[in-house]
Amino acid sequence: MGNSRDDVAVFDVARKAIVVAPDGAAERWRRNHDAERLDLGKTSRLATLKSIRVHQWAKNVLIGVPMVLNHDILQLDALIKVGMAFFAFSFLASAVYVINDLSDLTNDRRHPKKRHRPLASGQMSVPMGLVIAGCLVLASLGLTSMLPWEFAATLGFYALATTAYTFVLKRKLLVDVFTLAGLYTVRIVAGAAATDTELSFWLLSFSIFFFLSLALVKRYVELDEYDGRDGQQVPGRGYTSVDFEMVGQAGVSSAFAAAMVLALYIHSKEMMEMYAQPWVLWPLCPLVLYMLLRIWMLARRRMLHEDPVVFIMRDWRSLVTMSIGASLVLIGALGPQ
Repeated sequence: MGNSRDDVAVFDVARKAIVVAPDGAAERWRRNHDAERLDLGKTSRLATLKSIRVHQWAKNVLIGVPMVLNHDILQLDALIKVGMAFFAFSFLASAVYVINDLSDLTNDRRHPKKRHRPLASGQMSVPMGLVIAGCLVLASLGLTSMLPWEFAATLGFYALATTAYTFVLKRKLLVDVFTLAGLYTVRIVAGAAATDTELSFWLLSFSIFFFLSLALVKRYVELDEYDGRDGQQVPGRGYTSVDFEMVGQAGVSSAFAAAMVLALYIHSKEMMEMYAQPWVLWPLCPLVLYMLLRIWMLARRRMLHEDPVVFIMRDWRSLVTMSIGASLVLIGALGPQ
């Protein structure tokens, strides 16, 4: 079985040859020898959706955070800009996911779960993956052209950072998790740029610690699932199996740091001026700790089997917690002075 010009010499001396998704030379040989052809077939819609990871778009809801915290949620112009920014970011992020899968095929095929991804499993061909990535990039550029240049600059930085992460940074010890936390925070920066909203230092600080904890729990789960010998490096990562406990300790510490920054933010002068009843926001601190520590406990019990951010968007307890938090923000903003 083969698919390229290099296989023709083997076809010539084989008792039987099967040509698989051939290039031009292999296809000409097949026609001349009336050999069997095996194709991947058309890429299904489900495989396409899986490859671009539509479920990961939930992360880009962060783009709307500056608008909500600035109390502009009822302004139509701001809503339209956030919607356009959301899809521009989502299309670009999906293109990066496809490129990441293409660059990491060998490691994904060895992974117990990632080997089922469309590109790693062969449900989607490499050329089709490149076409899909290109179309997504063009769609993102089209939407970005209708938004402020600050958003375009932020999206361009995100593209560069994710490219660096895909090809270099994700293999570097600790640099990978700091990069992931930064990329989540960039989404908040992009939302502020799209709606011309001023960013708060406290919001960015909270975001870094919050998402660093989630990035570390993602690595924690990967290390827990890795079935290698002590001291052996995880394929495609900068970690070894002995780093397991250290990653867990760093992640839980980041969760407490996020809650501490939030407490300082609530007591800051800016919050006192923006909210009629700032004391109503104090329960946000234990709510954040509850959500993060619960995720860490589930990871320790080996009950977390997906990206923690996606888990939060699907988990009903996390959704209830966020709904309570949103209600507290609303009460604090609209309550009597």
